[in-house]
Amino acid sequence: MKKKFLIGLTYGDPAGIGPEILEKTLRSWRFKKLIPLVIGNSKYLKSFKAGKPDKETGKYAIDCLVQAVKLGIAGKIKAIITGPVSKKIINLSKPGFVGQTEEIARICKINKDKAMMVFIRDDLRIALFTRHIPLKEVSSKITRQKLKNFILLVNKYLKKYLHISKPKIAVLGLNPHAGENGLFGDEEIKIIKPAIKNIPNTYGPMSPDATLSKAGQDYLNGKKQKYDIYISFYHDQALPMFKAVCGFKGLNVTLGLPFIRVSPDHGTAFDIAGKNKADPGGMIEALKFLENVL
Repeated sequence: MKKKFLIGLTYGDPAGIGPEILEKTLRSWRFKKLIPLVIGNSKYLKSFKAGKPDKETGKYAIDCLVQAVKLGIAGKIKAIITGPVSKKIINLSKPGFVGQTEEIARICKINKDKAMMVFIRDDLRIALFTRHIPLKEVSSKITRQKLKNFILLVNKYLKKYLHISKPKIAVLGLNPHAGENGLFGDEEIKIIKPAIKNIPNTYGPMSPDATLSKAGQDYLNGKKQKYDIYISFYHDQALPMFKAVCGFKGLNVTLGLPFIRVSPDHGTAFDIAGKNKADPGGMIEALKFLENVL
């Protein structure tokens, strides 16, 4: 008999498409190793209006997230799939909220730098060195030691969760053309090159535009990625390419927690909520991912 794993699923913001995609997923998915536990009161859920987010829908979303995380910390569930939320709406009831990843790390009482945000679709994988911070602050966050530690964590997680024995890691440059030998910035020379110099199977700094365009083309053409993961220094450096080629089936995976957290890589889509137009593809891919890694 195959081992079964209990996993938690949250709706996200109940005024968004989260409830719809979760319902469609549960109807269509044939569970093998996974046993679903939906976090939240379905009767209370009906008191919210689709497409009409407010302070209460944001509070409901964060309350369900907290409940799911506590179950994960207690070891009662093996993984969590989180529905999409709105940072703006959650801030109406919880000022200072910047993202589910950061909130989960806070509840787990772990260093937020060790909660790694990785975007995955098949063998196209991108790890974010920084996440939800202003662009002007990115450069100051990059130090040799922090980058080295981050790469070593990437290596560890790829081996542990994705069973890649010798991960090939591509480190992007921070500046255009990876700084062009100092012409467009010196972070590549002073920080990035020294940090990755002695780490096996780690390459870079690479020109972001050329590297990511090749990665995107290879994905669309069904070719194997040259590298097992790409390290991006800020949120919008690599994610536009990833979202463009992966559509609704890309995944946001948080590693480094006491459990695995997966989320479809799309937003709340308040404009189509309640209209039976939402695509559950991302949620279904999240279940496929967990079926493979657990």
